Amino acid sequence: MTLTVKLAEQEQTRLEAIATAMQANQSDAIRTLINEKFEALQADKTLVERRGGHPKYLLDGPANLSERESRKSLVAEKLASKAARRNR
Repeated sequence: MTLTVKLAEQEQTRLEAIATAMQANQSDAIRTLINEKFEALQADKTLVERRGGHPKYLLDGPANLSERESRKSLVAEKLASKAARRNR
């Protein structure tokens, strides 16, 4: 994608200085700066937030899913219903 930006003379001078310091052309310098800013923004988020949040079906389940027996019985129910659908 091509992006055209009109910079003031002072900004153009700063961009040239940044590109020179990075030993890159202006396009590469801008790409690097965009990636650094994006990573900094992502660093403030948790893993779950970066992946789009918790799945709704997990949030709608019973409150005792942190207990092993509850999880085992729920998984067993899900697998049994899936097997029943397959056998029809």
